[in-house]
Formats: sequence, structure tokens, C-alpha cells
Amino acid sequence: MKKLVNRLLLGLGGLAVFWGLGMISGNELAKSSVLMATALPGIAGLLLVIAWCRRRPGLFSTASLLIIGLFFLDAALKGFLRDYFGLRPNPVLVLQAIFNTNPAESSEFFRHNWRDVAQAVLAFVVMMSLAWLGERWLARREARQAAAPWRARGVAGVGLLLAVFVALHFNPTMAKENPLLFWPIRYLDYQAQTEQARSMEQNIASNMAQSAQWQVHYAGPQRNTLVWVIGESLNRANMSLYGYERQTTPLLDAMRRDLLVFRDVVSSEPATMGSLMKMLTPADLDDPHAWSRKPDVVMLAREAGFRVIWLSNQVPNDGWLGVVSRRADQQVFINKGAGRGENNFDGNLLPGLEAALQDPAPKKLIVVHLLGAHPTYDMRYPSDYARFDGVRDGVTQKLENADRSPWIRQLRNEYDNAIAYNDYVVGNMLRLTMRTAPEDNASLVFSSDHAQEVGHTRDHAGQSASDPSGYEIPMLLWTRSFIGKSSEERAQLEHRPYQTDQMEHTILGLLGVRSVYYDAHRDILSDSFHAPPFHGLRRINGQPYLPRTVPYNQPHNQPYNQPG
Repeated sequence: MKKLVNRLLLGLGGLAVFWGLGMISGNELAKSSVLMATALPGIAGLLLVIAWCRRRPGLFSTASLLIIGLFFLDAALKGFLRDYFGLRPNPVLVLQAIFNTNPAESSEFFRHNWRDVAQAVLAFVVMMSLAWLGERWLARREARQAAAPWRARGVAGVGLLLAVFVALHFNPTMAKENPLLFWPIRYLDYQAQTEQARSMEQNIASNMAQSAQWQVHYAGPQRNTLVWVIGESLNRANMSLYGYERQTTPLLDAMRRDLLVFRDVVSSEPATMGSLMKMLTPADLDDPHAWSRKPDVVMLAREAGFRVIWLSNQVPNDGWLGVVSRRADQQVFINKGAGRGENNFDGNLLPGLEAALQDPAPKKLIVVHLLGAHPTYDMRYPSDYARFDGVRDGVTQKLENADRSPWIRQLRNEYDNAIAYNDYVVGNMLRLTMRTAPEDNASLVFSSDHAQEVGHTRDHAGQSASDPSGYEIPMLLWTRSFIGKSSEERAQLEHRPYQTDQMEHTILGLLGVRSVYYDAHRDILSDSFHAPPFHGLRRINGQPYLPRTVPYNQPHNQPYNQPG
């Protein structure tokens, strides 16, 4: 067994070097280490037993180097792709680039990126040379020692590790990190996603009513710009704009007089795709499949003559959402990695928004899709926004009093850091919109897809279908058409109860787009708005939602009655 341990240390040490060089992430290091810790002793150990029985020691050395080499090659390839894309690569995006290229583009790619390719190759060659030298040194040292006979316990240990290695592949996440399976599995995923998108588009096209039947007409001003910023995983209870005792939204707090801050809005779903499906289309809780037969906001806006620009920090071509985003006149995806699994910061969207606002089109809908505060929270903000790490304040005390674990308390701090960075992003997007094209009728609406439970009601952090905290989101609006409105009018609007499966009606109202799919009763800004239950009870997790927000006649900044 000592031989196995020595080779395993050789392999794990090499992976640690690749991690130290920044070529693989800590998460990748952990998964690859677990796989190697079972594969090398299991597979090479089995061969070692066979080699001992047949007196062929070279078989074990060769197998060890092959297994180590596979993991090293995988790490070097990931390192190159990380350098090229700027972060952990989204394998589907890489495969799209591979299968949608030609020899000329490939030649140009290698001419342009030969340095990065050379660095990855050099890292692999150096690490394999060191592994080979280490293997030769161990082999010579072991040759001078008498070979100990294999006992039943040792053989059983090897068999157990081999069984664990096989069992790990029943976990899809671990299976995808096997160097031999990494790209084949991703290729199958790529094919499945491509086919799913093609099938979805075909179904929509066959089920969709003809555009003439939409009866679209434009009822707005000559020049009109709407910026719709879609946040991710934001709980309004963690925003000082809504009364949270930590100052997590100083920019938005300073803009409070210019904003409509809706105080009683809940998402329709606790997860991104289901929620956005109902925000962007006529689908709602009562008719969740309407998206496949009725036009979405992008289609209606374009039919009314709007130029639609889609800016996103999420993964491109993400199932149904990819189908919708491709309908835009222009798409800009700044996240070339694995979407929500990377720390590409939302602030990198600001130059794209500035360029979109300067587009000369008289009517524009600009959709901005953020990563917001999606787990993992500490990947959502730069280090200078780690404002609440290690602090002891009233929030900390409330969480402790509620017996929240240290882990959850730390995640709450990281979540609040992400909220603070989101404030910087949204605040600056508001500033850009306010000062761009002052003669236009301009608006910015911000809403989140869903919220997060981070120790608010139980010892849990993440999405939650069962807790109201998984649905209670911020929603705010700046629009030139409301400048000068009285505080009474604003307060009445801000306290209207709303659920985001009706959101497309509010967006169409701001755009001035009218059609058979627009219902003023469901537009939160309309004089004809009907509050629930007149257009249906609000529901979360299939049950009636019981509001926990302050009523209209109480102060705006009263915090929630929940831990922290």
C-alpha cells in the first residue's frame, strides 16, 4: 500500500501546483483530488496486484503515470481555457466555438493565442516530467527492497477504493470531472441543449398566433427608452432601502426621492427559469404554458418598432431563456464562463449599457440580466465590497439569538456584501439612464427573479420554495413621467400588492405597447390596476401568500419582523 500512497501524493501534489498556478479552481481541485484518491489506488492498485502476481512491476508504473497524466492534461486544458475566457469555461460555449468554426478561423485562433497555448503545454510538460522523474526515483528505491506479499486486507482495500471510484460516477457532478468523461459528457449535453432549443423554437413557431392577430400598436411618445434590469436572488429584507439595519444600499437610499420603491412584490417562482418564463411572457400561475403559444415581451416590442438590446452576465443560450434572448436585435453576453458558477462581476455590464443607451434608435428596450446575489455569494462582489465580513452588529446578534449556525451567519455577511455590490451596479445603471438622452421619455425598472432564504426564518441559505423569504423581492422604478408626482400618489403606488407573473403587463405599459395581450388591470402603474384578489390570489408554493410587509399607513422604512 505504501507504493500506492507515494504515487497518490505525487499526483495530488501536481494538482495542487496547477491550483497554485491558477489553472484550476479550488472546487475543481477538490473534485479531481477525490477522483484521483480513489482512481489511482483503485485502478493502479488492481494492476499492482496483477503485476505482483505475474512479476511485471513495470505495469504498475505505467498505469500510475497514465492516470496522473490524464488528470494533469485535464488541468492544463482547463487552465488554458480559463486564461482564454477569463474564468472557468462554460463547456457548451467552448463546444459551440469548436463546432461552428472553420480551418481559417482555427489557424487565426492559434496565431493569436499561441502564447497561452504554449504556457499550458509547458505547464503540462514540466509537471509530467517531474511526475516521471518522481516515478523513476520511487521505482529504483522500491527495486532495492524486497517485495512484500499482498495480504487479503490489502487486496480488499484496493477493491473497496475501486468500488468507491465507480460509485462516484453515479453522482453526475463527479462524473463530469473525470478527465476521460469531461468532454464526452459535455458534448452530449451540448447536443441535447441544441436539440432542445431547436425543438422549443419549432413548437413555439407552430403554436404561436400570427402577428396580425396580436393587434399591436404603439401608444407612446416619439422617443422612448426603457431599461429593464433583472436582478438575481435578491431578498428585499436585506436592503436598507426597505428598512434593513445594515447600510447595504447607500446609492439607492440617496436616490430614494427619485424612485418608486414597491413594497409588496413577490416572485411567482423560487427559481430563475420558472420565474423569468412568467415575467417575460403571458404565462402566469394559472396558465404556466402560455409562453409556447403567446408572444413574449421581446416579440411584442419589436412588432411595435422597438430596437431590443439584451445585455447579460449569465450564460448564453440557456434553454428557453436563450430562445428569448436570441430574438433581440442585439445580444451582448459578457460571461464567457459557466454562468452562475463564476465570479464575473455585474459592474462589467456598465459600459455595454452606456453604449446601448447611446444607440440612435428612437425607441429602445434594453434588457439587462444580472448575476446579482446568486450563490455562491462571495463570488458576486470584488474584495473591496467585503464590508460585513467579521462584523458584530445588531444583525449578528439577532441571528445568534435565533440560534443560526456560524456557517449561516457567515453566509449572511457574504450575502449582504453581494447586496451592497448590487446597489453599486443598479445605482450606476440608474445614473446612466437618468443622464442619457434627457429629451427622451426614459425609464428604468429593476426587479429580481426570486429571493433567498439566508437565515431569515430557519438555519438555511439558498433558494427556498417553502419560505416567503424565497419570494419577497425588491422592485423599483425611475421614470421621467412620474417626476413631480405628489408623495401621496407615490405612496399609493408603492404599496400596491403585486406578483411578477403579471410583470409583462407593467413592462408593456411603460413601453406604450398595446395588444390583445396587454391588460391594464394587471399593470401596477395603471389607473385601472386591480389589486389581488381581483385578478387572482397571489400564491407561493401553491399556497396563498400572506403579506408580511407594512401597510400603507405605516412608515416606509419599518423593517421586517424576522431574524436580521
